[in-house]
Amino acid sequence: MLRLNALNRRNFLALAASTGLAVPSVTAGEMPGLVAFLTRRFAARYAGKPGGLTLFALTPRGEFFASTLDGVSAGSHFRGASTTKTFTAAAIMLLDQRGLLKIDDTLTTTMPGRNEPYLPDTPGFDIPYKGEITIRELLSHRAGVFDVVNQPIPEGLPLPYSGLRYLEWQGNKDPFHSFTKDELIGVVAAAKVSNSAPGIAYRYSDTHYGILGRIVEQASGVPLDQFKARELLEPNGLKQTRFVVDGHETTLPAPAIAGFSLEKGKATEQDDYNYSYDQGSGNVFTTPADLTRWIQRLVMGESGVTKQQVARMTEVWSDSQYGLGLSHKQSGSTDLGFGHNGGTDGYLTALACNPATGTAFVLVCSLIDFDDLGGELGWLDATAAESLALIAQG
Repeated sequence: MLRLNALNRRNFLALAASTGLAVPSVTAGEMPGLVAFLTRRFAARYAGKPGGLTLFALTPRGEFFASTLDGVSAGSHFRGASTTKTFTAAAIMLLDQRGLLKIDDTLTTTMPGRNEPYLPDTPGFDIPYKGEITIRELLSHRAGVFDVVNQPIPEGLPLPYSGLRYLEWQGNKDPFHSFTKDELIGVVAAAKVSNSAPGIAYRYSDTHYGILGRIVEQASGVPLDQFKARELLEPNGLKQTRFVVDGHETTLPAPAIAGFSLEKGKATEQDDYNYSYDQGSGNVFTTPADLTRWIQRLVMGESGVTKQQVARMTEVWSDSQYGLGLSHKQSGSTDLGFGHNGGTDGYLTALACNPATGTAFVLVCSLIDFDDLGGELGWLDATAAESLALIAQG
């Protein structure tokens, strides 16, 4: 069976979401107290459980890496889940700054200089409120689109997956099925379901970013994963990051951080599953070093997306602290900056960069706690804040 048992809990994660500094590199080996701190933090909350904490930070004092796990390095792979959305949002903003789309256009508006709309004018893309939804509303999770990844299809519809989660229904038929953006958008169109009219309120939906991924393809003429590789990964030196589209690619590249899920008090290793369902919203394989470099370059306006566009991305709504693919992250009095959470079977990730200092970090917990996601999210951010304070103190 396709491992999708915890996907319906992922939307809960939304409740929390290189600067060229001429300094010598500092390694965690010179800060044994950082490893000891992370070890204590994990043991205090998850004593006797598998998994651990892995931190990578880029600061004015240099690079810092620390992990409680043997054999894990800054180049070890993990599933970054919804940190993928920062790449998709950057792709949209890059196309906007090039004049190939306008984020305040609706989905039925024709693209600049062309006679085609952002979504094809065919039944498979006829989602509710299509003519009213703007690209900006998709970016900010205010479009009201049904979340086909995390929500069951309502019962009583003349569809074979009525009353079920589409991913589980399809995955049970073929665990190696390669999901597509068109397929998942088509489910929303066929079911004619929506969470609300657009523009009313914030409601996190992975399908928002699946649609944005399709818009990237429509505006650029290039498949989403290829566009991101060419325009975002390669120019920023992210050689260990890629986006999964093949349902047969179920395991992480080596070396990898082993991930575990905690549910009803039982921890289970999540060593492989079909990740192709989350294109645009959560299908990234990456490393601590790559992901931290990415968020720093993006937030500091050095990724290819201009500082003016980043300023638009970081204009957050007060009811959600979410902007356009970036959320504002704070723990107590510590301003962590802008970034995104990521959670999937096996991994919970905190990612941010503070534009005032250029300090960027990723903190990965390789035990995701489905028994207390809210508590784990707050604990992870607090752990990041205290880790950065230790680094600043030297």
